Amino acid sequence: MTQQLWIYIDEGDSLEGRTVATRIVETLRAAGAPGVTVLRGVGGYGTHGIFHSDLLVDIPSRLPLVITCIDRSDRLQRLLPKLSELVQEGLIVLSPVQVVKVGRRAGGALPAHLTVAHVMTHDVVSVTVDTPVGEVVRLLIERGLRAMPVIDADRKVVGIVTDADLLQRGVSQLPLHLQQLLPNDDRAAQLAAVASRPERVGEVMTPNPTTIPATASLAQAALVMTKNDHKRLPVVDNEGRLVGIISRSDLLQTVANNFAISGETLSAEFVTATTVGEVMARDVPVVTPDTSLSETLDRILSTPRRRAVVIDQDRRVIGIVSDGDILRRAMRPVSPGLLQRFAMWIGGGTRSPELALALQNQTAANVMTSPVITVTPDTPITTAIEQMIAHRIKRLPVIDDQGRLVGMVGRAALLGALLSNER
Repeated sequence: MTQQLWIYIDEGDSLEGRTVATRIVETLRAAGAPGVTVLRGVGGYGTHGIFHSDLLVDIPSRLPLVITCIDRSDRLQRLLPKLSELVQEGLIVLSPVQVVKVGRRAGGALPAHLTVAHVMTHDVVSVTVDTPVGEVVRLLIERGLRAMPVIDADRKVVGIVTDADLLQRGVSQLPLHLQQLLPNDDRAAQLAAVASRPERVGEVMTPNPTTIPATASLAQAALVMTKNDHKRLPVVDNEGRLVGIISRSDLLQTVANNFAISGETLSAEFVTATTVGEVMARDVPVVTPDTSLSETLDRILSTPRRRAVVIDQDRRVIGIVSDGDILRRAMRPVSPGLLQRFAMWIGGGTRSPELALALQNQTAANVMTSPVITVTPDTPITTAIEQMIAHRIKRLPVIDDQGRLVGMVGRAALLGALLSNER
């Protein structure tokens, strides 16, 4: 649903030394509103009953202002508490509208009026080179993160520590997304084991990571991520100090918001690809419902996508299985020792006889997620992005008109497709 926001205030209204109008516009822009208009009235009066006009002898700083924008109702509803705090004397109105047409300037799918600073995460957890590895693992798990910037005493970025760093250097045996799924007791045991390790962050981090200035355009951020195959980038100010972090998800969320208001799709002149079929991967790991769980996990671990699509004998998609699905649905409840063996298997070790025995009577059908959100090769890029954001998923199976699997598309491919041909 689309609504129009109307805010009525006086142009002289201020809060903490700044005009209320400026603060309202900044709030809407930071939230990704596609456009805001500020109208200055020639005259009017409010609840106080005093008429102000530039046609009469009056104090011009009290003339009425109207601030308006058209956006998705869910985003406007989320902004209402903040806007209500700013408008201490005035009127806020929401009205339903029908968007007939939206004309855009050429330049790509990523809004040109927004910079990295507008969509990045500002509240960034960071560590130093001297932080114990046990502490950084604890922070990553508790905050639900996959990476954390490393800074020096001046808050300048000197490294980044990621899930891959911890696994490759033997600090963790189980990926962070799986550790976050463990029962509390098992997760505590994992953390206790890591806490006893002597390494510091400086010994395991990736030094001199790629960063992006807060003033950079969103297209620049997308280009850097795509070129370097990065999922996220630390954001720095002009002095190289950490001020935020921006992810693929942040960029895709912005694109979804920007296009959802009108329901339009991308023009071919703006992007390198317009449909899913142009960017999808065709080599998709597959299993059948009867595939044993041991073989299913082997198939999952053979691909960096960490998931396999479950198909029937005609290649129609009936489910999807990830390593997290197996941990959630097949490995509970299990003994702590067996869980450790499972962690070693996930980390690239061998499958123990005890683990094979525990899984022998289970199949892919026992743990798969079904039904599956899918797209077709003709699905517009923006529609696929909206599906990912709405359902909080990272990859979508691609099916033909008979429901048969033909490929898979992920966030990286979709983000790359959004880059303007002008790059």
